[in-house]
Amino acid sequence: MTGKNHPAGGAAVSRLAGRSLRGNRTRNFFVISAIVLTTLLLTSVFTMAFNINRSMELTRMKTSGGDFHGSFKYLTPDEAERLARHPSIKEFGKALLVGDAVNEAFRGTRVEIDAIDRQVADHSFIRFEDGGLPTGKDEIAMNTWALDLLGVPHRLGSEIELELEIDKKRVTRKFTLSGYYKADRYVAMSGLAFVSEAFARDQLSGIDPEMTRRSGTYTNTTRLDVMFNNAFGIEGKIHKVLADTGIKADYGVNWAYTSVELLENPLDLLPYAVLLLIIMLSGYLLIYNIFHISVVRDIKFYGLLKTIGTTPRQLRRIITIQANRLYLIALPVGLLLGYGVGCWITPMLTRFTGNKLEMAYSASPLIFAGAALFSYLTVRIAASKPGRAASRIAPVEAVKFTGLGGQGRKKFKRSAGGAKLSRMALANLFRHKKKLWLMLASLSLSLILFGTVYALISSLNVNKYLSTFIAGDFVVKELPDTSGVVSGTALTDELTRLLAGTEGITGVDRVYFSYEEMALTPGMKTMLAPLAEQEAPEFPAYSHILERGWIGTQLYGVDRGWMNQIQKGDILEGSLDRDKFMTGKYVLISEASLNVEGKYVTYYHPGDFIRLPGSEREYEVMALLNEQALYAAGTQVYPVGGFSWYLPADEFTRSVKEPKLLSLTLHAEQAGLEQAGNAVRSLVDAHPELTMKSREDYVEEMQGFITVFKTVGYGLSFTIALIGVLNYINTVITGILSRRHEFAVLESVGMTRRQLQRTLLYEGAYGTLLVGAILGTAGLYLIYKIGKGISDNMAFMVFRMSVWPILSAIPVLLVLSAAVTLAAYRLLTKATVVERLREAE
Repeated sequence: MTGKNHPAGGAAVSRLAGRSLRGNRTRNFFVISAIVLTTLLLTSVFTMAFNINRSMELTRMKTSGGDFHGSFKYLTPDEAERLARHPSIKEFGKALLVGDAVNEAFRGTRVEIDAIDRQVADHSFIRFEDGGLPTGKDEIAMNTWALDLLGVPHRLGSEIELELEIDKKRVTRKFTLSGYYKADRYVAMSGLAFVSEAFARDQLSGIDPEMTRRSGTYTNTTRLDVMFNNAFGIEGKIHKVLADTGIKADYGVNWAYTSVELLENPLDLLPYAVLLLIIMLSGYLLIYNIFHISVVRDIKFYGLLKTIGTTPRQLRRIITIQANRLYLIALPVGLLLGYGVGCWITPMLTRFTGNKLEMAYSASPLIFAGAALFSYLTVRIAASKPGRAASRIAPVEAVKFTGLGGQGRKKFKRSAGGAKLSRMALANLFRHKKKLWLMLASLSLSLILFGTVYALISSLNVNKYLSTFIAGDFVVKELPDTSGVVSGTALTDELTRLLAGTEGITGVDRVYFSYEEMALTPGMKTMLAPLAEQEAPEFPAYSHILERGWIGTQLYGVDRGWMNQIQKGDILEGSLDRDKFMTGKYVLISEASLNVEGKYVTYYHPGDFIRLPGSEREYEVMALLNEQALYAAGTQVYPVGGFSWYLPADEFTRSVKEPKLLSLTLHAEQAGLEQAGNAVRSLVDAHPELTMKSREDYVEEMQGFITVFKTVGYGLSFTIALIGVLNYINTVITGILSRRHEFAVLESVGMTRRQLQRTLLYEGAYGTLLVGAILGTAGLYLIYKIGKGISDNMAFMVFRMSVWPILSAIPVLLVLSAAVTLAAYRLLTKATVVERLREAE
């Protein structure tokens, strides 16, 4: 096709591909549908991932204090200037530490006084409701909750008297309000108030930042917040800046950026990679099968092209060009639909992430580029093999090609019972083994995914979910700060008595908490040393424990009601005697929080004695519990290398110097549950630092989670199932139409149309039974292994295997098979036997 008498090879190939495309409208429809569905799935997954990532980052940024990539801390003015000039720093802001406000109104809450520039304010999400940063010497900007504690109205020019602690010295100053902004008291790491540079110079003159660094007050030191080109490798970039400038300084990496976590835990991407592979495999099976059938059907055409000089490479290009054009038609539709679906599902997913997220939508080009790339790879890989098959066949073979599997001598089958339609159908089914297995794989994959999702949804256990978070009818807790720490001052004995005396409340179970540093024993060191040798040098958790010489433990004091939450399966060693435990002479401990797979690890065993740090009191270990045994009672935070231990609440208050009341679990009469709940909520609402949840609140959350799980899981299953069904329909229709000459010959020698129709129905039924056989063996095994593996790692699932999705799918497939077969046969019989016989001449 590249000789003198031919137009340019590339243009001719393109024209041939275009004409072939126009002559295969049915095939084009199925290919475009497959590409649209594949692209839709990929785009929706990318969209949801980017949206949730953006929402998480925004929420974390507001928690961490800003969106700067990192910061250099406790600098002198000269050091800050040198670092700011580094070429890799694209943007920066400065904050000067002046001191703290220590008014009585701020007891238990830190309010830091800083002098900041506009860049720090903008990147710290400070949005003034009125006014702005101070410029005058006696001006100040504050957040609204701090003003409320002081009793100062939200009005510019309001007078504020603050007692300040500057480098361990206290002074009292009067300010006028230059601006105010809203901030969540329980999200910000600490309260912030901003003064002017003029005030800072006046108060900090004579205070040497190098001296305050050594003393630990850090007064008059500068924090330099910086932005780099991107958020990848932030810590490495900070190290380079410090190395290039020769400055030794403390620094912080903004943990709000998920790129920081991904670099530390790249395995977190594995579930997303598996999901992408499943989607690509589903799309591949359909697109490949369609092109394979198309090539087989048109093989004589490709053989004739070879006889006139078309090269194998040009034949491959014809199929590639067709695939590319169909891809370009389908791509925009798939991208738009996928982005819309992803944005629709995202709010449902973020609602049940366990944390309240700031909803944010991402329109990153990476969403569309990634989906387009993976979709294109799927199309190209799927079209490449049929293209190679078309290019390899010899012209003579192509003319004789029938599309039937098996080469060599023809085999004649003899039967004493004559030719039976069912046997003919079974033999016909296996003549095209490749098409058959592709169709079986596509349908089986979608139904296995559906069965897995169904099993997981069936495994969701409301009671187990509730026991994870609540042990009574209501729970009252103190809101933690962003580091997960509670002050322990909001819940008081007086409030406990008020709640216990509320009408309808029948009992209150307290949980006290204390963080205790326990010195390492020789046995602990022996257990930790091998782990320290095996850990990565960049994350030396166990080495750090050995160096400092202690582990962090969590001591809880629990009332008797919590003992009912401990199930037999929660006890790893020993046994639980509730009456003996309540005497105060015994302690329950959890397994150690060590990264050892396949078995639990503990420092203590039943019968051992354990001493309370800083005290002479000793307790006998009664039982060893698994780490999740009293999850609802604890902080849900597990210090590396540490463990939890539990004492009776009364013994805890006698033994611990400063007991913190972590939560109150309330039990109510069922008859007056709503009235009791309203009364408790009114008491709790008077304390903004407290939160209350009822059992019904958690039930609603669980139902919401199930709704999201069903929407996403069944939506994904349905789309992949649709790909499988399209593959099946295309296989059946093209298989029947490509055999029109064969059927015409059979009819010409006496086979009736009814017999032919029954033969085709038998073929469809056998194919469905083969799918059932795959699902009943390998399918059930995969559903069990995948479902059980996921549910065993979920705190609120108890795995339940179900065969109903498989059993119900078989009759549906039988009906679909019959409907498609009859429709295809009607298309075939529109032409007479003579017309179909002449087509082959």
